[in-house]
Amino acid sequence: MRWSRLLIISLIAGSAGVPAVAQSGGADKGQAKLLGTYTQNVQCKGDGSDDGKKLVKISDKEVDSNFGPCMLSDKQWSGSTLKANGACRSKNGSTIDVQLSFTLKDDNTVDFLEESSQYKSVLYRCPGK
Repeated sequence: MRWSRLLIISLIAGSAGVPAVAQSGGADKGQAKLLGTYTQNVQCKGDGSDDGKKLVKISDKEVDSNFGPCMLSDKQWSGSTLKANGACRSKNGSTIDVQLSFTLKDDNTVDFLEESSQYKSVLYRCPGK
């Protein structure tokens, strides 16, 4: 699904936030590690020369990318993986509901999955972000 793929790309390439608030201390720690600015499928330079279409910002309330902002709800941590529902608004104003998964990796990357379309990508943390 091209629209879902664009949504995922924008989620990963945007700059906002993933609301990963959960009940346990482990979830809070995971949330803190997830928040930040990333690039999708390419190493982030972090010097201002990164392609804006590849930027993804994750905050405590949303994920923002070239697709548009996605507000997250029903967030649940399981180990190093955050699963959440997302209500994403495209540039044309329409809203799409998606199920997202973010898995923190030891190499400072995040595996991203949009479950309905099975779109996958790797998010690379930008230095200092």
